[in-house]
Amino acid sequence: METTDVSKTAESTLRLRNTGVAAIAGAVAGSIIGPETSAIFGLEVGGLATVGAPFGAAAGILVGVAARGLLRQGTPPSVHAQHRASRATMSAAGFLIGGAVLSAVLWDVALREARELDAILVLALLPPIALLIISLVTLAVGVLRRRATARWAAVVVCVCACAAAFSRLLAELSIPLRSPDWAGYPFVPEWKSSVLQTGLLLAIPMAVTAFLLSPAARRDFSRSTGPGAA
Repeated sequence: METTDVSKTAESTLRLRNTGVAAIAGAVAGSIIGPETSAIFGLEVGGLATVGAPFGAAAGILVGVAARGLLRQGTPPSVHAQHRASRATMSAAGFLIGGAVLSAVLWDVALREARELDAILVLALLPPIALLIISLVTLAVGVLRRRATARWAAVVVCVCACAAAFSRLLAELSIPLRSPDWAGYPFVPEWKSSVLQTGLLLAIPMAVTAFLLSPAARRDFSRSTGPGAA
């Protein structure tokens, strides 16, 4: 039975593919959190990205193990969901697509603002950004089809993204406290724009995680496993 296969996947240890997804998401988040932590405390220590990456990878795997129960629920790959997706599931997919669109917009803005050598660095980010966009759209399609792996991956990636975005937001908010003219910072357009962008980057993965872990989504994915699911 297909439902038995889903349960076996959940009950076993994380497969190499799942472990890789969790480790990569955590490593990227850790490489961001390291420098941002340095900025918050004014450590001015270089190389924190390389230190944060392995710790983030380990944390990502722990998040993946904690979310392993999500792999028990979902439509097997060879089966199409027979019922309409709930609003929570559709909203999660919509936010994932929104994250893909936002990634493309931010990259385009960075490219337009880049000058000379910086433009080369921005162009170097094109392959990772393209991979991110494709991954987010793929996850959105998988969530709409009620695939257990897509839901699990989306939750793991979004939790790691929340950690990275939150550390970035704290770093942005701590800038006025470290500045001699801190009283004028709330009126600086560039700083306010940066805070708003970071807040948006935090809000999207938070919304996706909340929708996918909601009771409505749980019922939606449970129905997809059929009556024989655990």
